[in-house]
Amino acid sequence: MAGLVGITGALLWREFDSTRAAAAWVQHTYAVLDASRRLQLLLWEAETGQRGFLLTGREDYLRPYEDALGQITLLQGDLRRLTADNPTQQERMLTLAATIQRRLEVMAQAIRLRRDLGLEGAQQFVQGDLGRVLMGSIESILSELESGENRLLTQRIRESEATQLRARWLAVAGTLLSIGLLLLAGRLLGLARQRLANAEAAQRTLAQQLATSIDSISQGIGVFDAEGLLQRWNPCFPVLLALPEAALRPGLPYAEVAARAAEAARTEAFLETTAQIRHGRGGRSPREPVVYERHRATDDRSLEFHRTPMPEGGFVLTATDVTERVRSAATARDAQRMQAMGQLTGGIAHDFNNLLAVILGNLELIRPKLDPGSPLLVRIDRAIWGARRGAALTQQLLAFARKQPLAPAPINVSALLPDMANLLRRTLGAHIEVRVVDAAGLWPAMADATQVESALLNLALNARDAMPEGGRLTIEAANKVLDADYAARHAEVTPGDYVMLAVSDTGCGMPPEVLARVFEPFFTTKEPGKGTGLGLAMVFGFVKQSGGHVKVYSEPGEGTTVRIYLPRAIAGLTAGALHPVAPAALPGGNAAVLLLEDDARVREVTAAMLRELGYGVQEAGDGAEALRLVEAGAPIDLLLADIVLPGGMKGNEVARRLAPLRPGLRVLFMSGYTENAIVHHGRLDDGVHLIGKPFTREQLALKIAEVLRRPAASAQTATPEG
Repeated sequence: MAGLVGITGALLWREFDSTRAAAAWVQHTYAVLDASRRLQLLLWEAETGQRGFLLTGREDYLRPYEDALGQITLLQGDLRRLTADNPTQQERMLTLAATIQRRLEVMAQAIRLRRDLGLEGAQQFVQGDLGRVLMGSIESILSELESGENRLLTQRIRESEATQLRARWLAVAGTLLSIGLLLLAGRLLGLARQRLANAEAAQRTLAQQLATSIDSISQGIGVFDAEGLLQRWNPCFPVLLALPEAALRPGLPYAEVAARAAEAARTEAFLETTAQIRHGRGGRSPREPVVYERHRATDDRSLEFHRTPMPEGGFVLTATDVTERVRSAATARDAQRMQAMGQLTGGIAHDFNNLLAVILGNLELIRPKLDPGSPLLVRIDRAIWGARRGAALTQQLLAFARKQPLAPAPINVSALLPDMANLLRRTLGAHIEVRVVDAAGLWPAMADATQVESALLNLALNARDAMPEGGRLTIEAANKVLDADYAARHAEVTPGDYVMLAVSDTGCGMPPEVLARVFEPFFTTKEPGKGTGLGLAMVFGFVKQSGGHVKVYSEPGEGTTVRIYLPRAIAGLTAGALHPVAPAALPGGNAAVLLLEDDARVREVTAAMLRELGYGVQEAGDGAEALRLVEAGAPIDLLLADIVLPGGMKGNEVARRLAPLRPGLRVLFMSGYTENAIVHHGRLDDGVHLIGKPFTREQLALKIAEVLRRPAASAQTATPEG
């Protein structure tokens, strides 16, 4: 009996093994067919994404195309592996791989043409029908592959059925043995039921966890059925749509949800219309996911909506708050625009300063030679005034471009404000009331004190023009901490401690369109001849170059407040800006000066100024010529050098190479705008002396006398490598 049971069991096992093998081949065939169909679907998805990009030019339409590319390669590998036992199918796979590769190349070429030549160029290429022919070949090959697999499937199903039939006959023959097996099976079934119950409980727990997760996410989710009726939603859905929770109920039509959202946003349409959902948007299939953004003016929030169709009908509407992302992108765009404008204005100011240096220098050389009663003196003085006015404008341009050298130091803003208030009262007139609101324990600020005063004066003059009938100007100082949250909303801000200077007026204020352009150079709402439009641009450039932040708040009829945030200083204090008084007579001397300037016109007028001041002058047009003069034994006590020179050798490099040849050599640089050779992070390097172009004879005389009075050891530091 035991032997019979053993033999029966062995035969049953062999038949069972044969049945399992046959079933495995059937599943193998299904796997080949499934991979073939998925490959075809991926090709259709790639072609659909490409077609959407060709029609719209929008990069997000390429997402299905890009996602499909990698999966296509993986599926081809799966098909080659699955058909490795079939030489015929392997030959088809080689042909299919080459055809798919060619089709993908054609799609990529169409995308490049759309990007380079636009829609018309891409259409001409697509109308060649090469893509359609290749797609037809792919479908034909896949059809042949599936036909072969279907034939194998039929054969393997027959073999599986035959094996099962033999197994049934053996089962009948082993009825007695089966009774025992059935008892065992009953036991196993009980265990299986227990496992099934445990699995169902686990599924219920998972469903609850999933529901809790959806309820806890920050996105709003609403599910609508095929009839457009609301079925379920999470707590964030009504919050993001600005609807009360009681406004939603199961079975609420989508049209009513959209109407209530539009009412909350105070606009005619906020969500998609039902017609757009039913018929698609702009040629888009109703089955494709739709993404769109909306801005709600009532609370200044930006939302991104995803409408994802469900296979059985209906759709899921997801709402995401993207306000911070939109604000950061807008801030970044503004920063890029202002940076580009700064580069342009800086280049203009550089060239203009050289021209002004020639004009102003020649005028000042001519003026002393005229008779005191000459009528030409009035013309000369007006020309000098115009040149100086042009120099002031270029300094404002350089301030906006952040290319003016600053001398930042820890300053006591509280000590600076009283003198500034007195100056403003005299400047603005009696019809403007000036108030100062100081703060106890004000931190020191790291900034150039002269530029702080200039910025306050510019803001005060703008405020005066906004209050033609009189008003109140308030200057407020306070300690402020700009935290990470504020910095996230203003991409150019570094979190930290700042000293705030706020200038407020009670004037006419500005509308939003003017406020958006307030820092642009040459933008002004004043009448022609009443302003240059550079005042606020200069303030913007100075604050940014100082590592600070500036913010303007204004509404029509409500006045304007400009807040300047200067970095907090850690080192000791200085009292404020110094205002030296020029002596009655210009200092001169007999020192030997090597004048290094590549512009012949600037060099000629500067040399004439130096000679009139009593200095001996040697002239050089580039660094190599200056080195030759010194090596030939030319006397030199002071090097007066431009920063930017031809020949690849800058002024600071010439000074560095002259230092060992002339120990104790003093160096004074001149430039129409700053260079990284002597200025880093907007601050003049320590020990470096600079005179900005254009300069007057008085400024040149005073600066040279100052440098020559310096100890020789101090001058050694004036030759940085940059």
